[in-house]
Amino acid sequence: MTANEPVAWMVDGVLFNSLGAALNISFDIEQPCIPLYTHPAKTLTDEEIIAEWEESKDEVDFARAILRKAQEK
Repeated sequence: MTANEPVAWMVDGVLFNSLGAALNISFDIEQPCIPLYTHPAKTLTDEEIIAEWEESKDEVDFARAILRKAQEK
């Protein structure tokens, strides 16, 4: 699987992991076959995590800080 390639397809609210099956149903019931994609994980380096830990007051503060940092990427 390469980037920007669908990982599944949805037809009329039903999830398919086979494009062929999704297209067959799509044609039979005249509903669109919608591709579904994933996105790459947003990861932090060990150094970024350690820096956030050192600046945190407690575990909850740390968890929120690394989530914020990951969302910035």
